[in-house]
Amino acid sequence: MIQFPGPSAALVTLPVPADEAGLLRVLELDLRVRDRLGDLLLETVPAFNRLLVLGDPMDWDRGKVEVALAELAQAALEADPETLFASNLDGARAVVELPACYDPDLAPDLVELAEGAGLTVAEVTALHSWREYVVLATGFAPGFPYLGDVAGELARPRHPSPRPLVPAGSVGIADRRTGVYPSDGPGGWQLVARVPRAWFADPEERVARFQPGSRVRFRPITPAEFEAEGG
Repeated sequence: MIQFPGPSAALVTLPVPADEAGLLRVLELDLRVRDRLGDLLLETVPAFNRLLVLGDPMDWDRGKVEVALAELAQAALEADPETLFASNLDGARAVVELPACYDPDLAPDLVELAEGAGLTVAEVTALHSWREYVVLATGFAPGFPYLGDVAGELARPRHPSPRPLVPAGSVGIADRRTGVYPSDGPGGWQLVARVPRAWFADPEERVARFQPGSRVRFRPITPAEFEAEGG
């Protein structure tokens, strides 16, 4: 599906799941779009199973762009999966390791989530931190990564009403997604850990650190280590 939300903008939605496999197709489409339409592009924004294309109004021809995007989307859908991994993830395989403190004093939803899942806090910590997560999109706040997917036992809906203030570095869960709040602000995700805020002190670094396709792992640390690392 191709939509045109603005006079020189296009939104391409691929008929794939909004997960890692779907993102790989979108990243493949992104490469093809930048290669073929690079002269008229201002920016492309991949996220989940969608690609937002922003073009120069002076060079934008909606009809030609629509034809090109349709062809490129079909090519991305038909591309060999092995080629997708090679072309899109080789540059993003370095894992971003974030120190995270799974302590109820820093994570107000940790105990309740554990009890609701029939798990101990230690088991929640292990389940959340053992796997690598893929950045499926960024948004909500600059540098906020939508990571997927958490173990099914940890999946929880957002709070009905968001907290007015969530501290920077808070690690949350919403459904099968997890993410890290890069700055202080409101938020409704279930808070299960916290990364020292020193990791998000530089706005440019925190935006550059998380790009769609990048990989993230959480490394459990103690409260003492949390304070020592700039908590």
